[in-house]
Amino acid sequence: MSASDPRSSRPIPRLARTAGWQDVPIDPIDEPLVPVAHIGGRIIEDPQYFAWGLPGALPGCWLRQGVAERLSRVAQSLPDGLMLLVWDGWRSIETQSALFEAYIGDLAGQYPTFTRAQLEDAARTYVTPPRPLHHAPPPHFTGAAVDLTLADADGVPLDLGTSFDAFVPEAGAAALEDIDMPARANRRLLFWAMHDEGFTAYVEEWWHFDHGDQFWGVMSGQSARYAGITGPTA
Repeated sequence: MSASDPRSSRPIPRLARTAGWQDVPIDPIDEPLVPVAHIGGRIIEDPQYFAWGLPGALPGCWLRQGVAERLSRVAQSLPDGLMLLVWDGWRSIETQSALFEAYIGDLAGQYPTFTRAQLEDAARTYVTPPRPLHHAPPPHFTGAAVDLTLADADGVPLDLGTSFDAFVPEAGAAALEDIDMPARANRRLLFWAMHDEGFTAYVEEWWHFDHGDQFWGVMSGQSARYAGITGPTA
């Protein structure tokens, strides 16, 4: 289905890294979190961290209202028979900490001589440290970062090359650009559909996109719009 969309044939460009994102100024706007389940249209959710039983994970996904509105337009732009499947949006610091420590544990097994500082440096490639700093909140804690994929009309995820949260080089947004395979076409479609509605992609993870947080700010050259937020109110 995605192969018939011209965006599936358009290469993903070389992406900049998000180094220095903590220094992007935040000019916050007052905007609520809204449930992904209420967006409607061709958007469904499968909150992975709740399914995995991680501390602080919610049974539904939430995003800032403006981010949700953009996501709705992304879904509407997809070819018939395709949907967006959201895995994660706003994320509590408790869940962020659980993810970070679990990955630290994995890395410690791979690199037993690493110090704690070295393990943290290695971990931050895929998981932001769980520090709710006012000037540099983790992107998901702002409600402006979303983890998602493409799915068919039955809600079955398409092949995009790796599983969610596969912390491997093949998960890089443009990692399949030299390989002619259906997963490359699907990644391209997702990338350009999100790009066209103002989202930026995270270079290391094909499933992670941002709009209005500091990751987005460092990529777009603008001030961030969303600060950290304590969580849903309903």
